[in-house]
Amino acid sequence: AVVSTQSGHYGRGKIKESVGGKTTRLIKINGSEVVSEEQCSKPVKIISTLREIFLPQGYPESVSDDYMSYQVWDTLQELCSSLNGTLASHAVFKGMGVGDKTATALGATYSWLLKDGSGMVSNILFAWHKGTALDIDAKKWRLFADVVNDLAMMVDLLSPLAPASAFTVILCFTSICRSLVGISGGCTRATIKQHQAKRNNAADVSAKDSSQAQLSNLIGLVLSFLLINLVTSSILLTWCSFITLALLHLLFNYKACSCLIIKTLNPNRYTLLIEDFIQHNTISTPVDINNREPFIIGMKQGKFKIELGETLSHLKTERIPEEDLIKVISGFNYLIYSSDDRLKVCFKSGATEKDILEAFYFATLIRFDYIPIQGPVFIPSSSNLYQFASFIESLSLEWDVTQAPLGTLETRFTVKEE
Repeated sequence: AVVSTQSGHYGRGKIKESVGGKTTRLIKINGSEVVSEEQCSKPVKIISTLREIFLPQGYPESVSDDYMSYQVWDTLQELCSSLNGTLASHAVFKGMGVGDKTATALGATYSWLLKDGSGMVSNILFAWHKGTALDIDAKKWRLFADVVNDLAMMVDLLSPLAPASAFTVILCFTSICRSLVGISGGCTRATIKQHQAKRNNAADVSAKDSSQAQLSNLIGLVLSFLLINLVTSSILLTWCSFITLALLHLLFNYKACSCLIIKTLNPNRYTLLIEDFIQHNTISTPVDINNREPFIIGMKQGKFKIELGETLSHLKTERIPEEDLIKVISGFNYLIYSSDDRLKVCFKSGATEKDILEAFYFATLIRFDYIPIQGPVFIPSSSNLYQFASFIESLSLEWDVTQAPLGTLETRFTVKEE
């Protein structure tokens, strides 16, 4: 490596090599020769190696701005969960009869098989029922997973106090809880990793997250040896330790979810953006909306609940002439109508993501009485359409509007005029 001047003569200078913004090597140049090469100090080398082991390649440029704050809180909650898991496992083994001469291996095996079977069935059912929602509300379901995980461990701690006849039922209950944790926690973690990956490097981000989790669990394993010897001899100490760790676990999880700044739209974030635009004529930033997004308790419902991708079967056509209905349906890629306390949005075959965003926009305005729904079917006016076009154009400057994960069902209709 040489330092070249504009005239073509070689000059003197230094070349600094860095990885992830940290200097790793300094090369001194004198004319066309390398005079010396200075290596970084040992502490810098150690830090650089640890970065390579536990952080994604290209950090911090390769990940989202909220990456480090989220990972710190996530690692702390993993440590608390690991320690509580040790207390729960100790209680389960005690309840299964480890150390009890009257307990049989066959009885324990049957209990374990029933536990695994109930977990597998609940895993399938939960994934079927809530699979789509996990993408839409990643923060909410991430926190849900940790609450249920702590509930399962609490029941494990209580299991030795239950009669022997109820122990298998308790094992099955905790297995069901952990299957919900596995689905909701694992799937939302994948969604969060996709958000953090800025260079299409979700696999690397996930791999390093796994390494961080294993390090946390390894530290937890070492601390567990001390914890078991110190507290398991006293029920009071055991429960005090468990409650303290469980509260810290939930606090750290809440802090982790709170620091996520997700730029894709979901029903809660999109509703807040629409309200701010209508009330204040502003487009709120991702930081502002994510800080205000409720992920413990849902948004207020307003007059109606919005359901996207619904069927036309509930539309009361006796209140609108058939030829007018065909005309309305033919003119738009979606149709909004009220049925009881719900706003049902139906989409024509070929409706785009923009059509879904547009339909939800108008449904939200109806929901909070910003515009009336006149008659059985809502028909947007040209001024309303212009306002939406202005809104979505401004929104696209800071938000990802190329996708609309708003919980839309797949029912679509087609129109054939006779």
